[in-house]
Formats: sequence, structure tokens, C-alpha cells
Amino acid sequence: MSRWILGCFCLLFLACQSDKEAIVLAKVAERVSVFEKSKRNECREILLEQAERVVDSLLLTDAQLSLLDSLSRNRPNRPYQPAPILPIDSLSVQPIFGSPRAASGTGGN
Repeated sequence: MSRWILGCFCLLFLACQSDKEAIVLAKVAERVSVFEKSKRNECREILLEQAERVVDSLLLTDAQLSLLDSLSRNRPNRPYQPAPILPIDSLSVQPIFGSPRAASGTGGN
């Protein structure tokens, strides 16, 4: 009977060892998955921060270039001066009537 008890004890011990090993493996797998998840989240945050910096710098550069290239900052060119208009008649200006003369007493010429 002692052999039977010893055999049962060995089987029980081996069964407990395999259960402990399965539990340990399950715990290890759980910790690995938690670590992978946290590492993945950390890498995602770093990637989002880098992408945010790149996008911000691109938007800032675009805004600065649009200010430099704005039409509102450029003054229009001075309009050209038209050619002088030549007078139609080259005669000098004179009075139509001569200076007034005194009237004669005879009423005529």
C-alpha cells in the first residue's frame, strides 16, 4: 500500500507541476501581451508627436510663403505716361474783334 500511496503522491506531484507550469506560461503570456500593448501604445504616441511636428512645420512654412508671395504686399507698377496731344491748329490765339474804336458823330463810317 505504501507503493500505491507513493505512486499517487508522485502522480499528484507531477500533475501539480504541469498545472504550475501551465499557470506560469499563462502568466508569462499575459505579461508579454501587456508589455507588447504598452510598447505599441508608446511607439504610437512617439510617432504621432513626430507627425504633428512635421505637419506643424509644413503648415508654418506654407503660411510664411503665402505671406511673402501675397499680392497685397506687392504695389502695382506706376502707369505709363501717355504721349502729349499735339494741338490741332498751329495758329496763335488772337482776339476776334480788334480793340474798340470810338464812335463817329455822323453815325457811320
